[in-house]
Amino acid sequence: MTTSLSISDDTMQHQQRPWFTASKVQGAILVALVVLLVLVLAGPRPKVKSDLLSDCIQQPAAVASTKAAAVGGGALVEVGFYGESLCPDCQHMVRDVLQPLFDNKVATLMDLTYYAFGNVHNDSDGSYAYQHGAAEGKYNRYMLCAQELHPKQDDWFPFVKCLADNMRSLTSKADGCATSLGWDAGDISGCAEGDKGKEAEDRAAAATWALRPDKTFVPWILVNGVAIGGDFENLERYVCAAAPAASRPEACYQLPSSLQHMGRR
Repeated sequence: MTTSLSISDDTMQHQQRPWFTASKVQGAILVALVVLLVLVLAGPRPKVKSDLLSDCIQQPAAVASTKAAAVGGGALVEVGFYGESLCPDCQHMVRDVLQPLFDNKVATLMDLTYYAFGNVHNDSDGSYAYQHGAAEGKYNRYMLCAQELHPKQDDWFPFVKCLADNMRSLTSKADGCATSLGWDAGDISGCAEGDKGKEAEDRAAAATWALRPDKTFVPWILVNGVAIGGDFENLERYVCAAAPAASRPEACYQLPSSLQHMGRR
């Protein structure tokens, strides 16, 4: 009798246990979390509007594109500089980005062209309206004529650098920049103010307006036809990446100056 009652109590206790246990609860939670994660990953991505993030995503592709273009092309890396004579950022490009490349020999890898035209639109009479006034057009033509009369970049770039150094006083200094290089200042000014300068300006205008995608600011830099956008201050790494390894100078294998002292006390 006692035994029968005991069996009945055990049976009752077994039947009254909850259908779930701690291990089952943990398993259910884990499954729910996995399902939630799958739904989040499969859902629509938020739209990222950060230009900085966009630049970071596009830069590796630009480096790869310039390198691929170099493999199929000639030994020199084509660098197109779209700017204007009275633009402070273009002055920075000339003095602080390009000049160091001439100093460290990376410029020997480049075929540089300066399309000195910039942010210009046509007036109602068909003439050019320059961002910084008529004087900018005049000195744009000085830069273009320097390239026309002295086609080697080692010859014309020092003239452009001199104009950039004296950007706020070009009326009195531009001719001096020419004579300091042993040029006849009258040749440059005569070209800039004559038909040859106008023709060079029209070619620079056509090249600028033909950009696809269009420039969004100046300086606007193309490396082997690929725009590098806001990363123009890192032009050196694009040129080094695009150039054949055998022709790269030592500067291509050095850390940027901003990183050389990291980790030192």
